[in-house]
Amino acid sequence: MKKTTTIVILFLLCLQLNSQCIDGGNQHTIILAKDGTVWTMGANEYGGLGDSTFNTRIYPGIVKGLPKIKFVSRGYNHSMAIDEHQNVWTWGWNNYGQLGAELPIDYNYPQQVDRLHGIVAIEGGHWHSLALNESGEVWSWGHNYYGELGNGNREHTEIPQLVLCKEKIIQIASVGYHSLALDIHGEVWAWGGNVYGQLGDNTTDLQSSPIKTVNLSNVIQVATGWHHSMALKADGTVWMWGDNPYGQLGTGDFEDRLLPVQVKGLPKIKKIACGSWHTIALDEFGSVWTWGRNGSGMLGDGKEENSPIPINISLKEIEDIGGGCFQSIATDKKGKVWVWGENWNGQLGIGNYNRMHTPVVSLITLEHGLIMSKKQINELHPEVRNALLVPLNKDIHKAIKPEVTKSESAAVALESAASEQPQPLNKLDVFISHNKKFLLSFLLNGLLLGYIIKTKRNRKHISNKYQNTQSV
Repeated sequence: MKKTTTIVILFLLCLQLNSQCIDGGNQHTIILAKDGTVWTMGANEYGGLGDSTFNTRIYPGIVKGLPKIKFVSRGYNHSMAIDEHQNVWTWGWNNYGQLGAELPIDYNYPQQVDRLHGIVAIEGGHWHSLALNESGEVWSWGHNYYGELGNGNREHTEIPQLVLCKEKIIQIASVGYHSLALDIHGEVWAWGGNVYGQLGDNTTDLQSSPIKTVNLSNVIQVATGWHHSMALKADGTVWMWGDNPYGQLGTGDFEDRLLPVQVKGLPKIKKIACGSWHTIALDEFGSVWTWGRNGSGMLGDGKEENSPIPINISLKEIEDIGGGCFQSIATDKKGKVWVWGENWNGQLGIGNYNRMHTPVVSLITLEHGLIMSKKQINELHPEVRNALLVPLNKDIHKAIKPEVTKSESAAVALESAASEQPQPLNKLDVFISHNKKFLLSFLLNGLLLGYIIKTKRNRKHISNKYQNTQSV
């Protein structure tokens, strides 16, 4: 009876922690507002913003073509979402099939993964994707050179594969080339790349099927960085293992760990997150702790010095945290989105490209949508205004001022604008539009090859004619 009660408590805690409304990729950020709309900002070379363009955006913009969304996640340059009917949507980079789409092209707008239903959690790795269904099964697709799909082989695929987990899973995590899963008993399973010991099995051997991480129990949340791993126990302690060149394990040194070790100097923690090489934790009082790489200011302490020990930064009343490659994100009780770190492609969503060494408020809130004044909007380039989907009329301007009331939510106002869906393109149009350079190159190469063949034939003909003349 006691064991059953413990399992139920762990399951409920994990469900609470698994809600994901903020996340960061390589150079883009994805935000889920309380009304179910999705907002993105930053780099867009591969369509990861989902706004039907490939243009970088330094302001938050709404993603068109999505139903009401419950959870979001990011990959390196792709994005993911689960709608209220438990379907999966993806967009962005698709070089290894990580979008689960039929065509091997990048998509700059959301498309539904047809083969997945009943999904309750998603995670984007570097070039692969994970999905957890309501039965506790994990599905994976995309890049698999390091075995990060966990299906027993190392072949890439755009078709979701069943991960060979032996237990019912309640949470998944991935950022780089390895994946983690938390089972119903509070134990951790890992698979994929392991050169730094990030699987926690006391070896550095690659694993293409899930293996159990050693010496971990009563875990309620897991997270991963590029080559390091993290677990939060029910007692509020944090445990870490794997790569540690920047101090991202929080152990006070820069030595890798093949087995989980406890991070000292932290109060009771209630949520964890990882960037690629830095780590973030949220304590029971709503305060944020960071450690690891800090070359772009992603620790938020006003410096650019790496830290192998946790640092308490100047944020209070925080409810959620997230990490990107070089940026960090947090949301507070009022729905404000706080951002800091690298911003070279506008991934902080603050209207410029300036790196931030301490937390600043982004131009998006979970409660009210975009918080820009009429003057700010009028100063934007026309293409940027269109990308934001903000109809320029006084009613909308009134709605999106910072002092907006709940009844005049900008998210509600923008929802009507977002209801105008982009015209669907057939697959041939999509292929041509996304592969113009390739098709042009193919055509030019074909013409050049034809010219070379024709020239060789002419030379051969002239040579034969000359030989015949000589023989005469």
